[in-house]
Amino acid sequence: MQKLYCYVDESGQDTKGKIFLVSVIIIDKEREEIRKKLEEIEEKSGKRNRKWYKTNNERRLNYIQKIIKSDFLKGRIFYSKYENTKSYVDLTILTAAKAILKNAKDSYETTILVDGLRKSERHYFVLGLRKLKIKIRKVRGVKDENDSFIRLADAVAGFIRDSLEENLKMKNLSKEALDKKIIIVI
Repeated sequence: MQKLYCYVDESGQDTKGKIFLVSVIIIDKEREEIRKKLEEIEEKSGKRNRKWYKTNNERRLNYIQKIIKSDFLKGRIFYSKYENTKSYVDLTILTAAKAILKNAKDSYETTILVDGLRKSERHYFVLGLRKLKIKIRKVRGVKDENDSFIRLADAVAGFIRDSLEENLKMKNLSKEALDKKIIIVI
């Protein structure tokens, strides 16, 4: 049986629905090896375990450049962009489901970790995923400072948002990441 790990974060609730981004990291095999590589990138870039918005621009740029050069992440990073909506939880569920189904084989189960998911939202999240035919092992909320994969999802959401807000360096890097299929729009 294939075991998938799905790490989810979002950006844009502060825009009151104008723009909403959901990023998803899907890991199956080699999870601990990839985690070590991510932590090395965090350390070398100077980003360390900081949230995207708490990291200065030079470290953000350095981190994202290293992520884009990392072939071990190819096909594992996804995002969706939504506009003029406040259906945050539903769109987070939908984006997670699309990323999972893009990676799932016939026999699989998924552990889903969502940044900031409250206990009161967990049941709704599970029901939404089950309606979309996702095979779930576990769903739980996490804090992004505690896990390198959630920190990556946080960084991807922040990076894509920066690129959409006309940060030219981030916009060029976003195009490169999409062209290389390091990051995939779903």
